[in-house]
Amino acid sequence: MRKTFYIIDDHEMLRSGTKSWIMGHSDWICQGDSGTHEQAYSDFERMDKEGGLPSILICDLNFYGENTGFEFMEKIHELYPSVKIIVYSMFFAAGMVQTAMDSGASGYISKNANSDELLKCMDKVIAGEDFIQDELQTRLIKYNKITDALTHREKAVMELLLRRLSNDEIANQLNIKKRAVENYISVIYEKTGVNDRAELVLKYGQ
Repeated sequence: MRKTFYIIDDHEMLRSGTKSWIMGHSDWICQGDSGTHEQAYSDFERMDKEGGLPSILICDLNFYGENTGFEFMEKIHELYPSVKIIVYSMFFAAGMVQTAMDSGASGYISKNANSDELLKCMDKVIAGEDFIQDELQTRLIKYNKITDALTHREKAVMELLLRRLSNDEIANQLNIKKRAVENYISVIYEKTGVNDRAELVLKYGQ
């Protein structure tokens, strides 16, 4: 398989620097980059028609102050399942890592990690393995032990809370009543030992 990647990040200098570093320290080839989801969708549609999708998509989570990377990954994963997704983000809370993996990611690396860690992740992922940075993996194990007490629906609500969706938005996305969302949130607070939404996000979603 050709070792090609596409990178999307709304910080142009960081995106350019990451792209250059990868190509300068490995045999990976950059097939494109963009700073917006709209441009990425357009590029992927074109590359798909030309028969040359990248092996890996390196994706940030936060775009213009919003955690819209999850929805973007879900759509890319649905439309182009052959493309492996790696999250490369400043966010390293376990809740964000788990949500990213649930959204179709095969790898997760913090931007605070050693640069070689990103290359290691890319090589593991293209070989068909999931890869999460060791430090994040440890946090994820602890997080999953806590959320094991949640039902499937409560976990779904919690993931959307960590994405900073409002109660109305959560109700619409899960097709349930707003009152049900409020009840789920109360149970989540009790089971995770937090008092409010801000504390939940601070503890599990930063």
